[in-house]
Amino acid sequence: MEWTCFGAVDLSSRVMIKVYPDRRWPAFLRVLADTVTVGWTIVWAYLGFLIYQTIMGLEAIADGITNTGATFNGWIASFRHAVPGGIPLLTQFLLSTADALKKYSGDPLVSAGQNIHQAIFQTAIVLALLVAVPPILLVLLPYAGWRWRDMRETGAALAFVRIASMTGRAEQARAVLAYRAVSTLSFRQLMSASADPVGDIAERRYDRLADAMIKRAGLDPTRLAPHDLPELPPHRGR
Repeated sequence: MEWTCFGAVDLSSRVMIKVYPDRRWPAFLRVLADTVTVGWTIVWAYLGFLIYQTIMGLEAIADGITNTGATFNGWIASFRHAVPGGIPLLTQFLLSTADALKKYSGDPLVSAGQNIHQAIFQTAIVLALLVAVPPILLVLLPYAGWRWRDMRETGAALAFVRIASMTGRAEQARAVLAYRAVSTLSFRQLMSASADPVGDIAERRYDRLADAMIKRAGLDPTRLAPHDLPELPPHRGR
């Protein structure tokens, strides 16, 4: 998969993002790593959701307290409606008693139930985030940073070989890649690529070292124009 952002003037201003390398094994490892990272994120997010649901199950307690207070208020309201009117002193006494009962029984229970409900919700959110977010960020942030740099590096390598092939400078590109291989590859990788790296550089036999460098970038060496095919004339900017 390749994403390309074209410049406004010429081919040299092209920027490329290549999500997966050409070679099967490096591509497989990145697909596997992406899958594991996504799975890790989903598992911890789901675990946080389960904790949220579990704590929110305590809402039944808060709802019970609220309903109890509402029930008391309903009884008191019924009592107020049943108070006979027009009886001096007695009517006002019974109404005052109903108001006192509501103040010291129903309303505090309703208020306590609502406060407990809000506390349960906030606790569920905080605990769910504390459980899910740290392990997700611990893996996702460094991996996402590495994958972004890796995609840009592979895309830049692809742009390098494409521009060299399209502008007729494949041989010069092989020389650049060979010198880069000598300067950046480990001794084990260098000797695996060529039995005589110094001789290859001295005799201008760049193919093996250039191919090793292209493979290290995750690309297929055939992307660089081969010797036996005619190349396009050099690119001339306006």
